[in-house]
Amino acid sequence: MQGLVPSRSALLAAFTVAVMAIVALGTTATSAAEIGKTLDEIVALAKKEPPVRVASVWQKEIIAEISEGFKAKYGLSFTHDRVTGLDTRERILNESIAGVLPYDLVNVSGELRPTYVKAGILIPVEWQQLFPEIDKIHFSPDKHFVATGFSMYGILYNSKQVQAAQAPKTWDDCLAPTWKSKFAVHSRGRPFTALWPDWGRDKSLAYHRQLKANDPVFSTGGTEMIVQIATGEHIMGCGYAYHSYLNVVRKDPDADLKFVVPTDLPFHISEAFAIVKSAKSPNAALLLAAYSAKEGQPAYRHIGRTSPFVDGSQASDMAKAVNAKVIWGGWDFAGDEEVAAAKEIVTVWGFRADSVGQGSD
Repeated sequence: MQGLVPSRSALLAAFTVAVMAIVALGTTATSAAEIGKTLDEIVALAKKEPPVRVASVWQKEIIAEISEGFKAKYGLSFTHDRVTGLDTRERILNESIAGVLPYDLVNVSGELRPTYVKAGILIPVEWQQLFPEIDKIHFSPDKHFVATGFSMYGILYNSKQVQAAQAPKTWDDCLAPTWKSKFAVHSRGRPFTALWPDWGRDKSLAYHRQLKANDPVFSTGGTEMIVQIATGEHIMGCGYAYHSYLNVVRKDPDADLKFVVPTDLPFHISEAFAIVKSAKSPNAALLLAAYSAKEGQPAYRHIGRTSPFVDGSQASDMAKAVNAKVIWGGWDFAGDEEVAAAKEIVTVWGFRADSVGQGSD
């Protein structure tokens, strides 16, 4: 984190300036495709469109399950490309501005959402009016995005070296002398930026001074460190993503690894769908996004990214099982506010503020 490689936030700022320059020159995508005004009209139009082209973090199991359910409900289908990382989403943005994007529905990360909106390449939708049965939390106030996937963060421990009774149950437990120099923390800090809106600045920074004093091992990679905890190189990890834990135990079901849902349970949006103006199947894309936010939620258990705001979802059930407080900063916190919080946190940890964003959660 201390190297000379430009930080993710610096690269993003430069990229945004470049995109705005392109937009100013008048090279934005074509006018918006037609979307029906009522749900019945949308369904009728969708049935005349080609299969939806989707770019998201979905993997094989979730694709199969959502495909089956979406076809059963609407008689519609989709094609899918897996996209991850900021650079891929930047490419998608460039292609959309140029009017050559091969997708109708795209997953846009928090850092890039304002840039996509400013570029004028997305179709706003009256989501709440069309789908009043879906919790309004899933829809961005500007009407451009639908949250379908959430990242959940907690505590991990090696089950061979730590007894369940002694395992941490709360974030304060990570400060105990028992764990001094024996536990890991993800240097990106996303679990703790997710807690920031609820804890506030003073409590957050006081906590991170104590966390730093407990001498954790800071890891730049999430999955790599989780593997090390499973092998006993470190006995506990304070603040790692549930989906990263799931990736490890899926590959090795016998791994000596347990995930703890803390009493303050933080979330970030991990998947926010938007419909691009150049979409060939805008109505079908709209239906698929809404389906994913509610009926499709059980499929998200395959990647550990279900919504805590859907009753009966994996995340909701995990939170209720320990009476955890669900913490999410809302749509406005994602982006600049989260980056600012992350900079303050990593500065307390002793890292440069411009190192924020490197690595993945």
